[in-house]
Amino acid sequence: MARFLKFVVSLILFLSIFPLYSHYKVVAAPIPPGVYLGGVEMSSYKDPAEIDAALKQLYMQPVAVYFDDQRLILRPEDIDFQIDAEAMIQEASQYLEGPAFLDIAIRKLLGLDQKRRDVPLRFQLDVAKLGAWLEQTAETYNRPPAQARVLPPNWNWSNEETQLASLPPDYVGMVRRDWQWTPPRPGLTLDIQQSAQSVVDAFTDPTNRTVQLVLDETLPPPLSLDALSQELDSFLSDFPGFGAVYVQDLTTGEEATVDVDVAFSGMSTLKIAIVSAIFRQLDGPENVDVQIWVDHALGESSNFAANQLIRFLGNGDIFTGARRVTEFMHELGFTNTYLQTGYDDKSPRAEIPTPANQRTDWNTNPDTHLQSTPADMGRLLAEIYRCTQGDGLLLETFGDDFTPEECEYILFYMSHDEFRELIWAGLPKPDSTWIVHKHGFVNEAHSDAALIWGPTGPYVLTVYLFRPGWMDWTTSNGNMKEISRIVWNFFQFKAQQEGIDPPAPPTLVPPPNYVPVNTYRSVASSSWEANQQEAD
Repeated sequence: MARFLKFVVSLILFLSIFPLYSHYKVVAAPIPPGVYLGGVEMSSYKDPAEIDAALKQLYMQPVAVYFDDQRLILRPEDIDFQIDAEAMIQEASQYLEGPAFLDIAIRKLLGLDQKRRDVPLRFQLDVAKLGAWLEQTAETYNRPPAQARVLPPNWNWSNEETQLASLPPDYVGMVRRDWQWTPPRPGLTLDIQQSAQSVVDAFTDPTNRTVQLVLDETLPPPLSLDALSQELDSFLSDFPGFGAVYVQDLTTGEEATVDVDVAFSGMSTLKIAIVSAIFRQLDGPENVDVQIWVDHALGESSNFAANQLIRFLGNGDIFTGARRVTEFMHELGFTNTYLQTGYDDKSPRAEIPTPANQRTDWNTNPDTHLQSTPADMGRLLAEIYRCTQGDGLLLETFGDDFTPEECEYILFYMSHDEFRELIWAGLPKPDSTWIVHKHGFVNEAHSDAALIWGPTGPYVLTVYLFRPGWMDWTTSNGNMKEISRIVWNFFQFKAQQEGIDPPAPPTLVPPPNYVPVNTYRSVASSSWEANQQEAD
């Protein structure tokens, strides 16, 4: 009897609830509460067409694809991406039957939270089209490792407000838009297989429609003067003539070169070689006449004084003296430099063949009387500096004919060339930067050879510019300034990247019993000259 009564009660309860259960199944269709399609709760939609439209609104939007920092747009139609709303609705209908729907109905009746049930996003796409798009992206944007590069002053200056904000509050003046070096770049290669999955993941995500492609990174090359060579070569490609640049980092011995083995007229820069040959021949600095000629030749760029030095080398004969300067340079290995006579000699003379003047790619109409190259003069100046440190080619080649003190005297005399244009004018603080240099001019060519104490220590820079017919001053000076600034900024960038704190530059001192021929204010020998002026 007890069992029968329990059955009757249960039957009565079932028959009373069944109409509600059946009615709720109709109300809940086609997507019951708690059932998600592709991660989206869709129970409020009752029309399959509305469900399809809502899903497409979410999943058929373009995807932003990033190759490193390059933003690309990939649209669903590009890869025939489609969602199958009908299949998802059909799959969701399983939750309108059996124990799952009974659980849903009871939770609804009792006001309990629904248990989440997910129907995966059903979609299709053309794998071949996705692969082709990724391959095209790789072909376009894959890149090998790259050297550091320099950006010109007119490059994207959207950060000018930041630059202004970095200035002190009491700054008065102009912000100079400058050449900016950027670090070496790593190589990037698209991993197509892994990236394909990342793209699919983005297309099947209703909220995050961006994807960062998977890239294999190759380490960038170390910062080197090869990058400087490339950027200087690029800069000179726009020069209306022919330009050559030689750079040597005297801390490391590395070189940056652009067409440095092309013959040029010797110009006044060749006086560095003449004076160097003089100091090899001198037994000491006591000859006052020679001191005066050296000071005038290097400090005042006097051709007369330079010719007197050549005659001194030749024991009174200028042609013998010129030959001895040539022999001096050739013994050092600088075979592209020669003198046949002195300055301002207009007599016709056949050119002496050298590797530099026998080239057929470039011709700067060099003076047949005296010639050199940017490399020869740059390397000679570098060796003069090394000699001051008790090292280098001059001491190895000539032994006791040179002393470190004599090499310092050469730089001291060079510090009296106070023509503050060309290389000097390109320095960021020309009035306070340690520099010695020698400039030179002929009608079709201008040159400058400098030893500079830069952000990483000393470096040599020689620049030679040629323009057929006439090398005008505005073009020459403007281009040398920019070349000088590019080189300085490279060493400044290197100092920042490598944490280099350069040593203090030396203070050059004159030979014993030196008698000034003019008033000089060189930073390179400022202590001695300041004391001298105070004594006067």
